Amino acid sequence: MTDIGLLAGSFDPFTLGHYDIAVRAAKLFTHLYIGVAADTGNKRCVATLQERTEIVKKSVADISNVCVYTFDGFLTDFAKEIGASTVVRGLRTFKDFEYEKSLSQVYKSQWKDIETVFLISLPEFSHISGTIVRDLALSGGSLTGYVCESARKSVEKVYGRRG
Repeated sequence: MTDIGLLAGSFDPFTLGHYDIAVRAAKLFTHLYIGVAADTGNKRCVATLQERTEIVKKSVADISNVCVYTFDGFLTDFAKEIGASTVVRGLRTFKDFEYEKSLSQVYKSQWKDIETVFLISLPEFSHISGTIVRDLALSGGSLTGYVCESARKSVEKVYGRRG
């Protein structure tokens, strides 16, 4: 058993939904690593890796047992590197569950000792997605209630300038 958890994703951008999962996961582990993925496969990120990482760092600065890192390559390799045998994933919808279940099986096929823990999104965050936040930022909508206040200006700057 390990006391290190890993919450990983592209975080394009990191939303209040991600933050909620991070806060709740941080209570389950002595150390929670947040891994910002450099390689996101077929998904093209709007923000650069550095921009996404800075937004995550600003968002979780108040969670004392969280460290933010970037990684490139397969998630299980990064998990081994940092000593995390538990991956934390957030679920908003049944569609998320189907996708995340498949991913957890792939992770297990690559490293038999890895486990996945699913945390269900709270109702007040279940409608939030990176796509919605990007669209709001681009159109000049209010991001209050969608991203952490500590990172709101960065999200507005990075995602509001794209188009």
